[in-house]
Formats: sequence, structure tokens, C-alpha cells
Amino acid sequence: MPQFSIVETIFGSLVICLILGIPIGFSLGIAAALGLLVTEMPFVYLAETFFSGADIFPLLAIPGFILAGNLMERSGITDKIIDVINELVGNVPGGVAIVTMVSCMFFAALSGSGPATTAAIGSVMIPAMQNAGYPKKYAASVSCTGGTIGIMIPPSNPMIMYGVVANLSVAGLFMAGFLPGIILGLTLSLYCLIVGKIRGHKATGKEFSIRALGKSMYVGAPALFMPVIVLGSIYGGIATPTEASMLAVVYALILGAFLYRNLKIKDITWSIIDAGMLTGAILIIMGPAMAFGKLLTMYEIPSQIGAFILSLSTNKHLILIMICIFLIFVETFMETLSTIVLLTPIFLPILKEVNIDPVHFGILFIILSEVGFLTPPLGVNLYVASALSGLTIEEISKAVLPFILVMCLVIALFIIFPDITTVGYDLVSRR
Repeated sequence: MPQFSIVETIFGSLVICLILGIPIGFSLGIAAALGLLVTEMPFVYLAETFFSGADIFPLLAIPGFILAGNLMERSGITDKIIDVINELVGNVPGGVAIVTMVSCMFFAALSGSGPATTAAIGSVMIPAMQNAGYPKKYAASVSCTGGTIGIMIPPSNPMIMYGVVANLSVAGLFMAGFLPGIILGLTLSLYCLIVGKIRGHKATGKEFSIRALGKSMYVGAPALFMPVIVLGSIYGGIATPTEASMLAVVYALILGAFLYRNLKIKDITWSIIDAGMLTGAILIIMGPAMAFGKLLTMYEIPSQIGAFILSLSTNKHLILIMICIFLIFVETFMETLSTIVLLTPIFLPILKEVNIDPVHFGILFIILSEVGFLTPPLGVNLYVASALSGLTIEEISKAVLPFILVMCLVIALFIIFPDITTVGYDLVSRR
């Protein structure tokens, strides 16, 4: 069978499955199975790859951080964080929106998940912004946009997946995400400040006070100390990211059950169930995606795609821009983790050919995934914000457009100055 028929079979069946609305994990599995029909490979390849694709030690960090995030959300840790941020930056124009954005930045260092960050912060801050006179659409858009930072500032579940697929240090990627995440968060906060001045959005009304800030930090110290313990254990060489995720679970249990005493047995039970369901969904995608990706690599399809792209241009900046535009389109329709597993093996050889750092591309991939969280029909953060605010997906989608434009400007900054995205990884790799 000619090689081009394999390409047609794999990609044609995948597109048809997605158009029919078949879940991405099953679509990838069907496409891989049909691809095997036009080769001489046995079907046992699917079973073997499904198992080996999920049997990767660093992936154990994902359920750990998911569970830790669930426990923190249910134990009131979020409220302690918001109180501190409120005292620190709340009394400026648009202050309540800025508190929301900065709180999302801090909670991002605990959860590793965009939707979890949106849910945890948005459930508190959307009503707070409405009570302060902010339009409901704007309040929802601030919360779901801030929630996207949950996958940039470490720990980050998509970064773990990218590190596994690209064979890069997960700890190094975590460190690489710090500076871009902070820049993104501060840029979005600056936008909230400008909008607050133009529209007359209220501050929190609390005058800045060292005493009040100190008191809130004292009360919230255990919650604030959590990222130090978890990330410090990784960069101090005490624990791997997987072990650190379990440390986060234990610490969240101690805080919620014994210190704050508002984490009940039923909260722990539902946290475990939710984490198990989400982890199961990830593994259902991971196995077929790995089988699909390996089949592409086996028949040198990435090389063919790379040759086509390189025939269009050899300018690395132009190639990177084309790939970024393509990823924005794909992330609109596909789930983030499956996109990473599927497309990373295709694009990495092309990027290496034009001397683009895989760490630089990884950070861009993550922030492009953040944009995907805000674009229908698969914008997960939009659905979370819709449930919290009672607004329709269409209403929130229109309200987040200015934030998406700000994020695209930050992406352009990272393309022009790639060292911003790699300096953290270089620090870890030199140790």
C-alpha cells in the first residue's frame, strides 16, 4: 500500500471522527486502528502502546496535583490567599479585578490546572466583583482569564505532559514557567488597572496598611507556605515532581483537616473521586494519543510535514508564527493534553531543524493552550465561568476577547525575546 494512503487513512478518519463529535481519545484510537489496517503491523500494537503510553512515572504527578488542588479548594485555603492579596493590591482602580488576577497567579502555584484555578478563585471573586459594581460579564471574563495562568506557573499538568513527550526535565520546565507566568499575570493585571481607570471600576476600599497586611499574612501563612514546601522540595533536590505532588496532598490534608478544621470526610471522598475521574479521562486520551503519535513517527509522517513547512520558509520566526497560528486553531477544537501528545512529536523535529529551543516552544505551547481555554467550542474555563456566573458561553466568549488580545501580545513578546522562556530551564540544567 502506498505511503500516502496511510496518511489519508489516519488523518481522514481522525477528522471525520471529530466532526461526528466522537470524544478525542476514541477518535485517536479509531484513527490508529484504521491506520493499522493499511499496514502489516498486528493489532496487538494498540494494546501494547496503550499500556506503555500510560506507564510513565512522571505522569503520576498529574493525579497528585489534581487531588491536592481539589483538597485546597474544599478546605478554605483559597479564602486565606485572597485575603492577603486583597490587603496587598486591592486599593487601586479596578482593584477587585486585580485581586482576582493576582489570586489566580498564586493559586496557580498550588493547583497545576486552569479550570481548577478558575473554579477556586472565581467562586469567591465573581460575586465580590458584582457586589463592587463590576459588570457580570467582565467579572466572569477576569476569572476565567486569570484561571488560565494555572497551567503556566508551576506546577502545571500540561508541562508534565510536554516534558514526558519531548524528553525534557519536568523540574526544568517548571522553573522555566515562572518568569513567563509572572509576566503574563502582571500584564493582565495592568490591563485590569487601565480598564478600571477608564470605566471607573472600584477598588476594595481598604487603605493599604502594613499592620492589616501582616495580620492577614500571619493567618494565611500556612497556605502561603505551601508552594515553598512543594516547589522548594523539587528544586532543593529533595523530591521529584511526582513525589512533590504527593507531598502537596499530605500538606493540604494537614491544613484542611487539622489546622483549619473545615475539611470533612465527605470533602476528602469527593476530592478523591473527582481526581480519579479526571485522571481516568487523561489516561483514556494518553494511550490512544501515544499509539497515534508513534504510528505517525514510524511512517515518517512528521518528516513529510516538516519538509512541507520548510519548503514554505526557512525563517525560524516565520515558521514559529505559522505554527502558533495553527496551534491556536487546533486548541479551539482539541483538548490540551491530547494536543500536546499528538503534535509535539510532529513539530519538534521541524523546530530543531531551524534551531528553535524545545523549551522555548514548550512555553509557547502552554500559553497557546491557555488561549484555547478561552475559545469555544472547547474552552473549558468558559464553561466553568458560565456555571459560576449564570451567563451563557456566547456572552463570556465576547467578554474575554480583549484578554485574548493581551495574551497574544505577550506571546509576540516571548517570540521576539526567547530568553525569557528559557532562562529558568538553563538555571536548573546547569546545577
